Amino acid sequence: MKFISLVEEMKTVRDYKKEPVDSSLIQKVIEAGNETRGIVKSQGASIVFIKNGKEVYSELSGKAGYYGKMIEAPHYLAIVSKPYPNFQENSGYIMEWIRLKAWEFGLGTCWLSMEDDVELKKKLDLEEDEVVTALIAIGHPYSGIFKTDISPKSGRMGVEDIVYLQNWENSCSVEYLDSRGLTNIFYYTKFAPSWGNKQPWRFIIDKEKVFLVVNKEQQKSMKIDAGIVMLYFEKASHEEGIIGKWRLDVEEVMGKRYHIPEDYELIGYYSI
Repeated sequence: MKFISLVEEMKTVRDYKKEPVDSSLIQKVIEAGNETRGIVKSQGASIVFIKNGKEVYSELSGKAGYYGKMIEAPHYLAIVSKPYPNFQENSGYIMEWIRLKAWEFGLGTCWLSMEDDVELKKKLDLEEDEVVTALIAIGHPYSGIFKTDISPKSGRMGVEDIVYLQNWENSCSVEYLDSRGLTNIFYYTKFAPSWGNKQPWRFIIDKEKVFLVVNKEQQKSMKIDAGIVMLYFEKASHEEGIIGKWRLDVEEVMGKRYHIPEDYELIGYYSI
């Protein structure tokens, strides 16, 4: 399935059927994550399947969840990694790709934030320098009549609200994006999930480069959110025929050049 079709269809799932997912289907999802190139070359990161969801749900209640509420699912998937340059961005990118492929295979998923990962580290028997960088619930969606959506409603900012031209003080018009064939790319990029669906990312177009900056307010999730939105931008660009790759080796001085506010961090750029 094309990326834009997945974006249009995919929903976050918070209610799951209790029966386990066939192991071959789970393996297909994991293989999709292992095969993606990510943003940078992975150095020791691994995708871990947590089979006994009922046990983990009990152990992580109050310590992980969606808006503070742990989601009960038959299984969970985690990305475990030792720290390396840009490992958090990489984890966000890979896990969101896993979510998209899971949806394509008929499964539902939900991002889970971790307030305290000590119990999960014990459960997975991790080494001292290993961390759980990303966690999702996964299973067959359940849509019974007695289930209700527990998530708050969230709107989406328009393309003109998230894109700047040449510097932070100059909003980019849709007309300009149309003239460069970029409107669809940013349209689908803005549907990238983020912590609290706050859309903490902004973009600055300067000639043949698109710079990504992310709000620092949610330090714990900032780089995961950056990785997720980089996936959306890259995949949407590829479908528009703009084949490129994110570069994260940016100089801090560029922040001043583009008048980026102090509460935002420059992450990297994509050549268009």
